[in-house]
Amino acid sequence: MKFRLSAMAALVGATTLGASAQEILIGVPASLTGTYAFVGTAALKGLQHAVDEINTNKELGAGRSIKLVIADDGSNNNQSITLVNRLVNVDKVMAIAGPSASPTVLAVSPVVNQLQVPMLGIAVSTAVNKAGPWSNRILNSPATLMTALTSYTLETYKPRTVMTVASRDNDGAAAQSKVARSVMDGKVTLMAEESALMAETDFSALSTKIATQKPDVVMITMNDAAAANIILQSKQAGVPASVRFVANNAAASASFLRIGGRAVEGVLVGTDAFPEIRSDALARNFVANFQKRYNAVPDQWNAVGYTIGRLYGQAIINAKTPLTRQTLLDALVNLKNVPVVLGSGRGNFSFGVDREPGYEPILITIKDGKFTPAP
Repeated sequence: MKFRLSAMAALVGATTLGASAQEILIGVPASLTGTYAFVGTAALKGLQHAVDEINTNKELGAGRSIKLVIADDGSNNNQSITLVNRLVNVDKVMAIAGPSASPTVLAVSPVVNQLQVPMLGIAVSTAVNKAGPWSNRILNSPATLMTALTSYTLETYKPRTVMTVASRDNDGAAAQSKVARSVMDGKVTLMAEESALMAETDFSALSTKIATQKPDVVMITMNDAAAANIILQSKQAGVPASVRFVANNAAASASFLRIGGRAVEGVLVGTDAFPEIRSDALARNFVANFQKRYNAVPDQWNAVGYTIGRLYGQAIINAKTPLTRQTLLDALVNLKNVPVVLGSGRGNFSFGVDREPGYEPILITIKDGKFTPAP
């Protein structure tokens, strides 16, 4: 287990902060290795970027700053649980930013509610919120993203037959497929749902089935590598260009483009963020500053991590004094109309009924090896 701890953590270690210089610890159990590393590593860059901006600009007031305590959960549920317990009980963090995927976020949700520490996880499953008031998430529900993506698919491609491919080991991705099928029910002929594990790499049997049955649309709700490999191997198996592939937000990653190559040209993807296409000052500044720092255009997961950092920063500013885990939670879930780089930019971020995150998703496609807005 990889673990990085600030030397100051043992000195700060309090859940109530006084009026002197304050270093506010936020624990980050991130997937830096394993299946969800494509999310965790990118989100961490965005999160660190946000925290550095907040501290450099002294946005929290004189003498106050945020310090991240970062740990690698290896995309493993049990390890994530262990890390959250350690971050809260030993390192005395004020809040949790992460984990990086629905399975790990769901695994630690009962834990953060028992420990009574605020969490803002990278997940789509509504079960996170239902676990208790301390467990919250940053991403839209499956209904929000997949209704938009599926409706566009029906209106634009006008398919007669659709095959869905869902995850067997990610509740959030499975729920996304369920939403898509409910939207399409009665409008198209739905083939029996196919499923796979996130860590699989050999999709020869599934690819042969797609090539044989030739559905008009194949909708995939998997992780980046699995989705790219399914499409790549399907094309290699002889699936004609007339078959359209559609993928969930996990595919809005540089790794999806790298693995899929030319095979993923024209794939339709639903994403939570695409800051480089926005014209507002917030998004433009984020893209420019991120690119200057990392020599790369920020992707969806960079934007997600940056938004988590920004929301925690605003919650700390808004929280009643003294700052405690309870006052921070109250300020966090009551955030309304906060400008963020998540979403389309038409409207700001708010937590709504049942602490549901609210912002407008974006539909993109791949053209000439790059993401571009869907026509």
